[in-house]
Amino acid sequence: MKHNGLYCRSHGISEYLVINFHGFELHLPTLMLLTLVVNLMIGCYLAMVYLLRRHDKSFLLWSIACFVFVAGAGAAGARTYIDQPLITYLLADLLLLVSPALVVTGLVLFLRGQLSARSRQQVVLLLTLYVLPLSILHQVNNASTALTSFSIAVIFIYAIVLLKKARLKPKFPVFVLQTFFAVHAALMLLQVVLVLPIIGEDYRAFSLPSLQWVLLGHVLLTIGTGFMLPLLSFSHTENQLMRLAELDDLTQLLNRREFLKRANLTLLHSRHQQHSVVVLMIDLDHFKQINDKWGHAIGDLALKKVADLLKVGLRTSDLIGRLGGEEFAVLMPNTSAEQAGLIGQRLCERIAHHAWEIEARPVKLTVSVGGASCVGALRDLKELLADADDALYQAKAEGRNRIVFGSDLS
Repeated sequence: MKHNGLYCRSHGISEYLVINFHGFELHLPTLMLLTLVVNLMIGCYLAMVYLLRRHDKSFLLWSIACFVFVAGAGAAGARTYIDQPLITYLLADLLLLVSPALVVTGLVLFLRGQLSARSRQQVVLLLTLYVLPLSILHQVNNASTALTSFSIAVIFIYAIVLLKKARLKPKFPVFVLQTFFAVHAALMLLQVVLVLPIIGEDYRAFSLPSLQWVLLGHVLLTIGTGFMLPLLSFSHTENQLMRLAELDDLTQLLNRREFLKRANLTLLHSRHQQHSVVVLMIDLDHFKQINDKWGHAIGDLALKKVADLLKVGLRTSDLIGRLGGEEFAVLMPNTSAEQAGLIGQRLCERIAHHAWEIEARPVKLTVSVGGASCVGALRDLKELLADADDALYQAKAEGRNRIVFGSDLS
């Protein structure tokens, strides 16, 4: 029998399918076997990664998702051989839905570090709500397939939104994974469109030629997704380690080593451009008294709040670092002493007039600022920092809560 490029031959009690389009053949049993083998390999790969990174349970969930899919696809593939709707439709569709649900649950665990009791309850509730209509529709040929495909598409769309809201860095693996999820969701919706006209008819949905290409697309997407999930995790972890190496843990400003490194590079660039540069040294006034009166925990919170105000009060082009203790440094490229003086004065006023209340304790905070400028960026960073530090001590000697500039040297 030949119909639209579909060749069907009797082979015992089963249907032997070969899909032929313009000389390219897809053999259904081989395609199904390839799908199962690929998912088993990806599942084993993710399981081995989990054994190396036992602290990250997301890999365990992603591995289980692959094995669950293999079980579900195997049960669905048995529709050609056995007439057991409870296994080949109800159980198969349930497993095929649980698989992407586990992938998304693993993403949530990866992004948040843990699953709250509320999240677990929501997952159980959604699966329960899905089982109710599925238990009825599995008795109608292909109806449960349409429902499952649509539900899987919704899950993948949710995964795309989840990754978008997370704002992970680097962005490349996130973008690729979102693309895989989007294509997968589109394939599932296409499957819904293909299955809807044949709901209730007495032949298997997956025997349609178009659905074989959907299945082939799933194989390719599974391979890509299986490798992108670890890449996403590893790149994000590496980015976090780099941030830990570069940023001060308390204030999330550049630490001393990274500030000096970037400041020297910025100074070199400004020298080539013949731009003026300003360095500010900022120190909290009477910080020891705050620690003695309220304790070091309150002192740490005070440092963090001042750091937050520095981020808001200074420009995005300015480098801000915590050099140690209560001392901060700022390098302002392409800035004159007059401009920096106005910015520094506004910063002093903003901090002094801020209604400080830390852990229900009224804390009075002010800062003193010392500045040093250099026309053409011809001076060494150490010299600029030393001059700014001298100006800082002068600001403290003159009564604190003010900005003082050293001499402008070229």
